[in-house]
Amino acid sequence: MSIAIHKIHRALAQITMMNTDKQGNLVIGLPELALILPLLKQNLAFVYEIDGLKEIAFAAQTLDQMDLVQHVCERLDELEAQLT
Repeated sequence: MSIAIHKIHRALAQITMMNTDKQGNLVIGLPELALILPLLKQNLAFVYEIDGLKEIAFAAQTLDQMDLVQHVCERLDELEAQLT
């Protein structure tokens, strides 16, 4: 998987940039939290899925189950295609 930025991370960065004052302090209120919380949940699901797939691929490769490794790599490729 290549190093890239997912749309979730771009949205979090945009919210952070828009709510940082001139002194570099992040000012978060209820409206900002309402925007951030769903993104944090999406990020958790995204990271959890990627980490799980990588663990499955490692275990499958250790057991010489290359069909399963290929299947997992296809799913990782699908996730990578979501990166922008």
